[in-house]
Amino acid sequence: MAKKTKKRPGSSTGLVRVTKQKAIDGLPGPDGVRIRYALPEEADKVTSLLKTAVGDLETGHLEALAEGQCGMWLLEGLSGARLVEPLVRAAAADDMKSAAAAMSLPLVAQDRDGHLVGALLAVPSGAVISTITQLPGHEQHALLSILKYAKIKAVAVSEDAHGRGIGAALLKRCVQVYWQLDYMLLFGGFEAARDLGPYYTRQGFTVLRPGQTIDVGTLLAGVPIQLGAGPGETLFHRWRGRVR
Repeated sequence: MAKKTKKRPGSSTGLVRVTKQKAIDGLPGPDGVRIRYALPEEADKVTSLLKTAVGDLETGHLEALAEGQCGMWLLEGLSGARLVEPLVRAAAADDMKSAAAAMSLPLVAQDRDGHLVGALLAVPSGAVISTITQLPGHEQHALLSILKYAKIKAVAVSEDAHGRGIGAALLKRCVQVYWQLDYMLLFGGFEAARDLGPYYTRQGFTVLRPGQTIDVGTLLAGVPIQLGAGPGETLFHRWRGRVR
């Protein structure tokens, strides 16, 4: 009888566990590409890549990347730091803009020659935070949403690197990092005209039909809050532990 391999804690996907150093140095992707955290000096290149994927890219997180602040708390979380503590301090200081940047995830794909051929940015959802904040007595649940829900703002691969599985590798590492940090939901959207539904379905996400929504409130605050796509957009999402 074959001996069963015991999975390491926090490794329900069967993937190697991401440490802070591995996130910085990079983990292997397809065709010699490495997936790693973006560096401050790469902010301009990351911005250029991501703008090819989304027209209304918010630049605040990328400005924070240039300043060396984007994703810093998530990196510390990979080392075992409690993310709730700096978040509460930021809320007390009314500095949630900096907190949102520090809780974002900037990833890049670097090829064998050192060129950046892909990028991904995931961020706390402003829509979810603002909606929950408006519920009387639920301010703490808005903070909790930053610790449990993240929005994949954009995924981009340079035109000459299409078809090599780089976008899938970026999404795979994004999911791995957030699940390791005990997040519960990842979601994002794309222009409906681009017809990317089959692609995101292959990556393990559920793609909503027009008019469909998901409830993001009951789990956090005990109050139903429906999240759906904006006009001309399609929403995709993935709950931890559920694949399609």
